[in-house]
Parts: sequence; structure tokens; C-alpha cells
Amino acid sequence: MIDEARLIAQAARGDRDAFEQLVRSRQQRVYWTAYQVVGNEDDARDIAQQVFIRLWRVLPRYRGGRRFDAWLRRITMNLAIDAYRRRQARPDAAPLPPRPSSLPSVAGTGPAEGLDRREVQAIFLRLARRLSPQQRAVFVLKEMNGLDSDEIAAALEITPSTVRNHLHQARKILRRGLAALYPEYLPARSRGGGAGGDA
Repeated sequence: MIDEARLIAQAARGDRDAFEQLVRSRQQRVYWTAYQVVGNEDDARDIAQQVFIRLWRVLPRYRGGRRFDAWLRRITMNLAIDAYRRRQARPDAAPLPPRPSSLPSVAGTGPAEGLDRREVQAIFLRLARRLSPQQRAVFVLKEMNGLDSDEIAAALEITPSTVRNHLHQARKILRRGLAALYPEYLPARSRGGGAGGDA
């Protein structure tokens, strides 16, 4: 198995085979991250293609001491946020994802029991339209990619405190949207607690 640092160095020197290996190893991750931000398969595919075109151009400037995945994530998020903003500026081009038609009854240990990934995705995409691009990016990186505040701050070139603020606001907005549109997925104590519980 080839050493990844050497693969990156070879790609940076213009080795197309090495670059293609890098693309194959990161393609799904880049696509998935972009999709979580833009909520559209075609846009996410376009963004992934743009990410790797840009990567090919800027890879010779990559400094080996930096984390490659964080660097690639920054490129992905910047392009995805730009695409999301353009889509938001054309609301007629961005219909809401449909409300899942067959929402399962929720009995058991938690409100997400019985939901499949597609239903969760449809719910998230509908609710996430209420978020600003930065809030959406922070939420995706934290909750769907598992990054910590420092990693998100580095990826988006903002401070960790700004990350925490965006995340707090995103969770509050999403919780309110969930209460309004999908109250059956809130924990019982949140459903019964009225409008006041944002903690």
C-alpha cells in the first residue's frame, strides 16, 4: 500500500495516476459533504468535480505539514457554500424536498427509531433551509462529519467561538423547525414542554 504523503507529493508534481488515486479515495466524502450543504444531487456532483479541478490546480502549493483532509474540506465547504448561496438567491430553482409521505410511528427508545437514512435526509434538507450558509456548514461538519470546533474553525477560517455560536444557533433553529413540522420526532419532554425550551 502506497504511503499517502508520497502519493500527495507525486500528485503535486503532476503525476496524474497519483492524483486519480487521491480522487478515488476522497470522491465519496467530498460528494457527501457537498450534498449535506446544498441538498441537491446534481449540485453536489458539480461541486465535487469543481473541488477536484481546483485541487489539481492548487496542489503544487500544498505544504506537507498541513493536514491534507482539512485542506480539501476547506475547498469543498467554500465551493458548497458559494453554490448554496447562489441557489438561495434563486428560490424558484430550489424547491423544498417533500415531506416524507410515510412517517413511521415513534414508539420505543428514541424519536429517530424506525427512520431510514433517506427520511432523515429529507427532514434535514427541509429544515436546513432555515439556516444561514455558515450555520449550515458548521452543523454539517460537526454533526455529520464529527469534527470538533477547532477543526471546523480551521476548515472555515473562522474562530472556534464563532463555530460554537453558529452551532448553537443552528441547533436552536432546527429544533424549532422540528417542533413545528415534525413534532412526533421530538423527545416526549420537548413535545410537552411548550415553546419555551431552547436549552
